[in-house]
Amino acid sequence: MPVIYLILSVLLFSCSTVYSQQKIDCEKVLDKEPYFVKHKTADTDSLLKRDIEILKHCGNFEGIDTVFLKGPMLGSLMLDQVRIGKPATYRTLIDYFAAFKKTISYQDFVKGLVLYQEMASKKVNLDNWESDKELFVRMGFTVGDLNDLKDFLSGLKAENLTYKAAMTRYLAEIEAMRVDK
Repeated sequence: MPVIYLILSVLLFSCSTVYSQQKIDCEKVLDKEPYFVKHKTADTDSLLKRDIEILKHCGNFEGIDTVFLKGPMLGSLMLDQVRIGKPATYRTLIDYFAAFKKTISYQDFVKGLVLYQEMASKKVNLDNWESDKELFVRMGFTVGDLNDLKDFLSGLKAENLTYKAAMTRYLAEIEAMRVDK
């Protein structure tokens, strides 16, 4: 029986060692430069994924914040911070997001993103137009744009489309009219 205990102890120790090696030590990495700073990355790049893993773990990002965790977006945000004299580190981005999350702009962004996600799956229903048009107002549609969009949507009633699908068609139609000119 003691041999079994010895084997179990060795296995438990080796498993905990492997787990602790994969755990991110934020204090050791926060002041380092992320990989994406000096390398053009693709979403499939394992080192970019490691950068994102570090940011998520050490920055306590919420689910909705992950829209910012894309290579081009991170690069752009980092460049803005470096231009104002901050170091190109994980800590710089985490501090930026911590401050940004306290602003009205962030709250508006979250509200707009949630609204967009709802509208992407919501079926066009002009009976609810007054409340549904909020997303389009947030996108910068003028009163004239809203009236044009509503007229366009009226013609699609029978097609049972989502707002996202209808909007894609609407924008394609506008682009086609621009090309024809």
